[in-house]
Amino acid sequence: MNAEQDVSVLLLDAAALMIVGMGVVFGFLMVLVFAVQGMSRLLRHSGPPLTAESVPTPQAAISPSVVAAISAAIEHHQKQNKELK
Repeated sequence: MNAEQDVSVLLLDAAALMIVGMGVVFGFLMVLVFAVQGMSRLLRHSGPPLTAESVPTPQAAISPSVVAAISAAIEHHQKQNKELK
């Protein structure tokens, strides 16, 4: 066998390996999509229906002490980063 035939054989083997690998990945992704869809349907039908009473209402306001603590932490972080630069 000469060098050109060796390269041709190697290229054919590489192409076959690439096709098999892409097929395996595609198959796995298809199984994953169907599994996620199946679990979604299962969970959607198994849970109790949501009503207006079961949905929690957001808090009306954040306490001023929490806002002050967050502001102080942001200022401290910004001062530290200015010193490092």
